[in-house]
Amino acid sequence: MHCYAHFEMAKYSFKTISQKHKTFPTDLNMYGIGMKCKSQLMEDQENVTLIINRRNSVRQKPKGWTWTLLRCRWQKKLVLLLIFICMCVLIVFANTHLLVRGNILSAFLSSRLNKLSQDEKQEARFPADVQQTTAPVPPVLKPTHYLLNYSSSAHLELGEQLNGLASDYNIFVIYTRENYHLNLKFDLFAHSLLKHTSAQLHLHVITDRESQASVLEILQRQIRRFRRTVIYTIYDVKVCSGIIQDIAAKLSPYFSSTPNSYYSDSLFFLSLGLHRIADRSLNRAILLDCDIVFRSDVRLLFNEFDHFLPHQLYGLAPELTPVYRHILYRYRVRYPKTSFGNPYYPMNNELMGGSQHNHLHGHGYPGLNSGVVLLLLNRIRNSKSYLEKLTHSEVHALVAKYSFKGHLGDQDFFTLLGYEYPNLIYRLDCIWNRQLCTWWKDHGYSDIFDAYFRCEGNIKMYHGNCNTRIPE
Repeated sequence: MHCYAHFEMAKYSFKTISQKHKTFPTDLNMYGIGMKCKSQLMEDQENVTLIINRRNSVRQKPKGWTWTLLRCRWQKKLVLLLIFICMCVLIVFANTHLLVRGNILSAFLSSRLNKLSQDEKQEARFPADVQQTTAPVPPVLKPTHYLLNYSSSAHLELGEQLNGLASDYNIFVIYTRENYHLNLKFDLFAHSLLKHTSAQLHLHVITDRESQASVLEILQRQIRRFRRTVIYTIYDVKVCSGIIQDIAAKLSPYFSSTPNSYYSDSLFFLSLGLHRIADRSLNRAILLDCDIVFRSDVRLLFNEFDHFLPHQLYGLAPELTPVYRHILYRYRVRYPKTSFGNPYYPMNNELMGGSQHNHLHGHGYPGLNSGVVLLLLNRIRNSKSYLEKLTHSEVHALVAKYSFKGHLGDQDFFTLLGYEYPNLIYRLDCIWNRQLCTWWKDHGYSDIFDAYFRCEGNIKMYHGNCNTRIPE
């Protein structure tokens, strides 16, 4: 009786477990349970328990917290939707004009964008003497002057007053980050400059310590070759960059391809701050790229200063590629009859009669090229109206008006300045800056490139931009 009771218990438990886990069939007669004793029934129960535990042990482990968090289908869809929206915003942001980006960012980062104006208001509350004491100390420029003579291999160092020496022909050149190609360009520059003139030149070279030796070696070699005497002044490029850093900070967001590169941006805008760097005794100066090659006497270029009108500050030649036609495509869509971005010599399908600015007497305005810049330094220093145009608000308004986003530094600013305020820029003939770059001809403008590239007259100076070879 006792064994029979255990048999009924085992039978019921065995049947329940089998149906739940489908481990054994529910037919118990095949096992002969009726003949088993209590110990045998207990042993069978233990075997069944082991099998069930083994099955449970191989069950799939629960997924991580991310799966648990997103176990609902609507949650997964929501996450995917948010990712898709973020990707769309990034794509639109990357392909949006700079000014539109500023408007978008202002909605989210208004405190950051207004920080400058808040700082200005806060500074205005303090007395002028307090502001002066807290203003950063400007870097001190200490150029070094030398006299290079063909009769001596040594260079004579001059004092701050140049030992009474002076020259009416002050030429500024930037030579930094020396490399093989830059060395060849400067060698050809110095060779052609000294070959075609016998004038007493004062050459101002803005360079770094690593490049000073190469500059001096090239100049001494060419001076001995042509038996010349040259006044040579060296400027530290880092100090010069610091002097014009505020100008670069205002303009680089609009006219630089690498706005976060402080050192490069400062060099790109050097012509706009040269009046701070040059000695105040200098009035007329010319800033040249190293890839300029002379075909005539540089004194003839200095004679162009005599043609400046009383209100003109700079002299630049026109750009000879359609780069600004490309940059101004938004503006030109809104104003199809504008002369801004057209070649200087009008094409048949581009008449100048309907242009907004008819200051070029029927000619187009392709922009300006800063490979050759003539500067009347005293006028620039004393021109309040021009200095006001270098403020952040004026630059921003000018850029917004023409939907402009450039990448050529001071050249972009000169181009906008010359179109909006043509009375400030003297138009230098293209024969003094005959650019040779043909990059745009192979990048979408082959049909109209020749109209921009056209330059009539006897070439006085070649500009080998884009590493172009200079004609023999």
